[in-house]
Amino acid sequence: MIGRLSLIVTAIAFIFVHGQRPDSNGSIDIGTVGLVGSSMGSGSDWSVSGAGSDIWGGEDHFHYLYWNQTGNLTVTVRIKEFTCEGCSHWRKAGIMIRGDAGARDPHSMLQLTGWGIANQFRQSLNGYSDGHHDSYSTENVWLRLVKSGNTITSFVKRDGEYGFMQYHSVEVNLPDKFLVGLAVTSHDVGVLGTIEVSDFEISNEVFSIPASPSDIGDTGQDVQVRQTGQDIWSINAAGTGIGGTSDSFGFFDNVYSGDLTATLHLEKLTRRDADTKGGLMMRASHDVGSPHVSLLVRSNNGICMVWRSAAGGNTEIKGVGVWEEDMELKLEKTGDSVACSYKHVSAPNWFVIGTAIAEFGATVHVGPAVSSAIRGSHAQLNTGVVNVVPSTIV
Repeated sequence: MIGRLSLIVTAIAFIFVHGQRPDSNGSIDIGTVGLVGSSMGSGSDWSVSGAGSDIWGGEDHFHYLYWNQTGNLTVTVRIKEFTCEGCSHWRKAGIMIRGDAGARDPHSMLQLTGWGIANQFRQSLNGYSDGHHDSYSTENVWLRLVKSGNTITSFVKRDGEYGFMQYHSVEVNLPDKFLVGLAVTSHDVGVLGTIEVSDFEISNEVFSIPASPSDIGDTGQDVQVRQTGQDIWSINAAGTGIGGTSDSFGFFDNVYSGDLTATLHLEKLTRRDADTKGGLMMRASHDVGSPHVSLLVRSNNGICMVWRSAAGGNTEIKGVGVWEEDMELKLEKTGDSVACSYKHVSAPNWFVIGTAIAEFGATVHVGPAVSSAIRGSHAQLNTGVVNVVPSTIV
């Protein structure tokens, strides 16, 4: 459980209005807003109103309720309501980590818009904005930003969901002292938008998930990873395939060295195409043509051993046509040799499909891999946590 960092406020609710920036907590209009914004609340429950033309481009115009911070942290909030009558679809409200209170300061903001969820950011002072957008529902949604060094990672979830889904990650050039808080722009200088939130907390603990989700190659849609239960994960990924001389898929991996054994419980692969694949992979790198050895479920012929021995070489496949769900997968690496085994969850013994050679180098990436075989469309792989012995991550 992420511990809360106490926000020192008076015993009753209070209002911050536009003015000079105080030395500690504050509420301020940044840029040209048209109408004066305000913030009201205490502890974890807040209401923030703001006008302004946008948070985008070379400079921002919005209202900001903020706290001065240093170091690594996690900020989380539940959005109760975002009202902005007659506003543009590009109205924006959410949590922001920002370098300072200037209109052109670097920042990362995880926000609700009229289109869905967006993680928008300016990576350096006086730079230009960029962003990652999704049609993810804005109803009953939780937002989270995690700062570790200059890496800011965004996470989302809805009420009732077990865990947060990693949404996007970006490098932002922040000073040692920076601001964290709630930001609102109506995208209309003549209208105030208002966000109502609960469960707002800032923690100096860094929230993380057990591996790093990555897109290998041009998948057309970012890989999404969510914990759906105790030691149960859902991995949604697109990509044109794992095969040929280069790959395009989603990977949820850690990096290890030396000889090791990796096992994974595969619950189910939701298919999008006859060549949809998902399972356990050992891979030399994130290069599209990297050597790898994998044990995958393939839509059209069940479990199969898939490998590329050398960088840029052709992929080989050995299928056995059995066990597609509720199974255990095992890869045993000795040097550049990997033995591939599987069994049904209720079976007492492992069945060895075969052994493959791949030029791994000093380290190896290990984790679940999934490709829908369709660029821009997700397939879903439901798995347990990868168990790696020895378990030392590089």
